[in-house]
Amino acid sequence: QVHGRLSSRAGDAPNMAQLAQTTQAALSGQSKTVTVTVMGEHEHVISGYSLLKGIGDGEPIASDRFTVGGHEWVLLFYPDGKRSISETQQAPPPNDDPYAALFVALIGEGPRPQGVVHSSSGRVVRAFHRFTLVDQTGTGNRDITKGRQRDQGAVKISCARQDPNARNCHGYRKFVRRSVLENPQHGYLVDDTIVIRYEIELVVTNGGALHRINKANPLMSIDVSSFPTLGDEVRKLLTDDADKTDCVFEVEGEKFPAHSLIMSARSSAFRAMLRTGAEMREGSEGVVRLSDIRSPVFKLLMHFIYSDELPDGSGRGPVTDNGYRASGPGRANAHSGALVSHGSGGRRAAGIGTEGESGAPSADGTNSTPPDLEGIDLDVAMTQHLLVAADRYDLTRLRAICESRLCDMVDVETAATTLALAEQNHAHALKRACLEYVATHLAEVMQTDGYKHMEQSCPQLASELLRTVAMHTTQQQQAAAAAAANGAPLALGGAGDVGFGAQLSPTNATNVLGGTQGLG
Repeated sequence: QVHGRLSSRAGDAPNMAQLAQTTQAALSGQSKTVTVTVMGEHEHVISGYSLLKGIGDGEPIASDRFTVGGHEWVLLFYPDGKRSISETQQAPPPNDDPYAALFVALIGEGPRPQGVVHSSSGRVVRAFHRFTLVDQTGTGNRDITKGRQRDQGAVKISCARQDPNARNCHGYRKFVRRSVLENPQHGYLVDDTIVIRYEIELVVTNGGALHRINKANPLMSIDVSSFPTLGDEVRKLLTDDADKTDCVFEVEGEKFPAHSLIMSARSSAFRAMLRTGAEMREGSEGVVRLSDIRSPVFKLLMHFIYSDELPDGSGRGPVTDNGYRASGPGRANAHSGALVSHGSGGRRAAGIGTEGESGAPSADGTNSTPPDLEGIDLDVAMTQHLLVAADRYDLTRLRAICESRLCDMVDVETAATTLALAEQNHAHALKRACLEYVATHLAEVMQTDGYKHMEQSCPQLASELLRTVAMHTTQQQQAAAAAAANGAPLALGGAGDVGFGAQLSPTNATNVLGGTQGLG
């Protein structure tokens, strides 16, 4: 603007005072940072307290995960305390009145975590934490509350969950003496139950060059997943343009019209079948008869080929930590086991877990599950069939989705059959997950019919299973030796660690696998 003003009046001398004033206005500006707290709370009820006594020093009872500020947290209650290394090196006095410990741990974060600060010690969050042991008599005047006050400053907790030296938890080793907790006159232990209430104020700074704009407010962001995808549009070809199909697949007497261009583009196996000329009879006749797949499985296969996802939403959106893809507003729950769910129930008979929402609604909220797919459940058995079909017809992405689902469905009844299936269908990630599970639940899995099937169909898995059992045992022995060398008992290494429970030694594992019920 200054340059333009001088050019338009080239014959006049420039007004220097006016020029300086204009330049100052152009360079001046204003910025603002706002620091607030995001509040959250979680209540953890622990029943059967008397059964937890003697669990051991450093052994926690964990709450469910809960989310505050885009971060995942978990409460850790230590009935027998959590002594420091220096304390473990000293023998407790004869009449010691031990403490119960209480901590909170940061164990994960979502796609938009708030309050993350990049400090010299790495990525951290700052928060005020308050822990309360609730007086259940109803008076509330005897609640025990401990926490950081405002004038003390917020506590820093590291986001580096994989760093063993990072401080990813906060709490009190001496939260309450057990004698106080168990005194019936205090009201903390009622009907063998205690109640712990936790409150957090997460410190969040918005604005400034070092902080991203907070997009947690849905009004400030656009949910792209709510709009139709290419798969949504292509799938309409099976319904809106069914008269334009040019090939037919016949499965168990049922005919499925299709578009050869789409089928060929998605699968090299179907491309070979539909190739015209004398090479393949199917290409000249336009009819492909498949005898190695069930009709319900092929319906799901066709749905995936046209939409690039399963009817419950698996395959849509960015991949989450558990291997599924996130579903947006109006989408089906990615963990749903049924294409159409009727309310929330318990575990499915086939071992799929809890049922979720109804199948894959469209962007306008209507159910977009094709009528011919209603009633087909994506349980363990169906997902196993779909994995076999995906491997057979070279649908690598569908195979990966099935692997992810089956990894989350592994339990005692299905582990052996799923392991054999993974071995036979190039599902390497699923095979590793099943080996880990079977190795840590070997005695239970060996009693199932699926284990007998695995013995007959994949006897070569015996050696791999034995190596996995031996590896777990060696790791446990090394960890125990390291803990003993440091003078500390083997305790939970982090909030996300999961113990293997009772393990078989390599010798015992060899005897079990080599016995009458062994794999070979």
